[in-house]
Amino acid sequence: MPSYITNENLSSSQLAFCGAVAGVISRFVVAPLDVVKIRMQLQNHRTNFTFANGSSTSTVKYASIIPSLRTILKEEGIKGWYKGNLPAEYLYLSYSAIEFWTFNELEKFMERKQMTEKLPHSTKTFISGMIAGSVATTITYPFDLLRTRFAVQGDTKHYTGIFQAIKSIYSIEGIRGFYPGIRPAIVQIMPYMGLLFTSYDLLASCFQRLREKDILSSQYKGTHDMISGAVSGVLSKTAVYPIDVVRKRLQVQGPYLTDYVVRSTKYSSNSWWACMKLIVVNEGPRSLYKGLLPSLIKVAPANAVTFLVFEETKKLLVNRSEKT
Repeated sequence: MPSYITNENLSSSQLAFCGAVAGVISRFVVAPLDVVKIRMQLQNHRTNFTFANGSSTSTVKYASIIPSLRTILKEEGIKGWYKGNLPAEYLYLSYSAIEFWTFNELEKFMERKQMTEKLPHSTKTFISGMIAGSVATTITYPFDLLRTRFAVQGDTKHYTGIFQAIKSIYSIEGIRGFYPGIRPAIVQIMPYMGLLFTSYDLLASCFQRLREKDILSSQYKGTHDMISGAVSGVLSKTAVYPIDVVRKRLQVQGPYLTDYVVRSTKYSSNSWWACMKLIVVNEGPRSLYKGLLPSLIKVAPANAVTFLVFEETKKLLVNRSEKT
């Protein structure tokens, strides 16, 4: 049985198109929050699991969402909210297209091999999402690296454009320079995308059954898809967030260290686990969740918009194919 995400009337290429459209639109909506999240992640002040006022954040530049947005706006203008947005748009477009194409191909492969009878539906969805996310992450990782480095540039502009940045990274760091942090990225994305697709499929399917029984109105299908996307995104992101912090730290270990990371702090790009332990020792366990709030505030609308646009684009293609 196909998942709620796919459609037997659409090809993998058509679903890839739906994903690309959804990725581009959702990225533009959440770009400012992404910049704030990245800058919070890269600050290496110590944080503790406490609600007391024992640890002051007066010296921390990016301590909370609204003040951080104001600081960036004041110092860098509206463009500061969208630093790294162009490579990020390329990332979201290509990532979403590859991801949904791969997911559909994997789902069809499991149907052909009659794995559906052997595996529970949720397990099949989890495996398809996990592999699809890994493939998309590996192929599009250089765009993620560029997005991060553009987002954390201060007054000194080491990278002035995408092609200049690619040329600079390749000439100084070689081909490996495009893949620092790829290991924690893969470690993170496997459970994240597996959980995201599985939870979205379960939630959206529940809403669908309620609509079929006339318990919920079909005219609110878009709202149901948005709720399913937002909830699944929050659950999945929270589960894997510490690995995302490690990935960001490793991504800025090039020849130009960001202004937002103490320059004496260096992490081995060959050991994401050692990096995680170093963060815990130097900054406290809670530091693995730096930037979590803006990340969740970002991921909820991002996934809500992504799945809403994906489903609406999918519906348009289905209606078009039925008319022809």
